[in-house]
Amino acid sequence: MKDVFIILLSFLCVSAFSYDLQYQPFLLQVKDKYGETLARTLDKMYGDKIVAKNKRCYYIEITRNADIEYEIDQCRVNYIQQKVYSQADRLNGIEVKGTIWVEGNSYRTRNVGEKWSEWKSSELLPRLYWFNRTGFEFRKQKGEFEFTPTQGVLNIRGSFNYVSENRAKKIQNGEASGIIINESGSGKIVIQESR
Repeated sequence: MKDVFIILLSFLCVSAFSYDLQYQPFLLQVKDKYGETLARTLDKMYGDKIVAKNKRCYYIEITRNADIEYEIDQCRVNYIQQKVYSQADRLNGIEVKGTIWVEGNSYRTRNVGEKWSEWKSSELLPRLYWFNRTGFEFRKQKGEFEFTPTQGVLNIRGSFNYVSENRAKKIQNGEASGIIINESGSGKIVIQESR
């Protein structure tokens, strides 16, 4: 009976701390002054930017020419923590700072509504490739997290699909689930299903 209780308790702890994206241990350990981990805060930051399902991430990059959909396999949040702090950083109360981005082992792309490309390996791509698309500069200052998005993050939206105008109207009227995020250049509406 005691073993069953321990297993059940372990399961509850794991499910209580599950995230949509895979996070490095450091991101699960650093907390703000309210006790919120950096990973949980990032989960909120990426909430309308990237959709994660079955260890894959999906997002749409809004560009002038076409909206490009990305599918990333084995997606995770990676980071670089800056180890050297200036005298000004210390005086300003900066405790941690660095760079964060979403990456994976392989990815494929397509113009929305068209055929997917073949899978490409991204294991040898420089981190700058993903940082420019999905990255934030971050810091913990005086106990609070602060994020500065890259231009790439400002241009991405999470979505599995585009929906018809009828469905969009139902969402706007509260008759269907989903959040309208943006209207693309082609006039189609990008949505993310409610979590």
